[in-house]
Amino acid sequence: MRRILTVLLIVVGLGLMVVGYVSSAPWGTSSITDADPAFTGAPSVFLIGIVTVLAAALVYELLPARDDDRVE
Repeated sequence: MRRILTVLLIVVGLGLMVVGYVSSAPWGTSSITDADPAFTGAPSVFLIGIVTVLAAALVYELLPARDDDRVE
């Protein structure tokens, strides 16, 4: 169960990071005045993605392991 949650958090976090980066990067702008993000919260979405990926490690460590998860 903890492996599934960890992978799910990593995938969601990476998705948020991609969306935040693509939305905040100045694609095809010719001047610095046009370099505003597509929406105002795009950098925040990127940071939330980073926090989500880092939280995956906490989920993996804090959830108890089942017997079939243990490596012998």
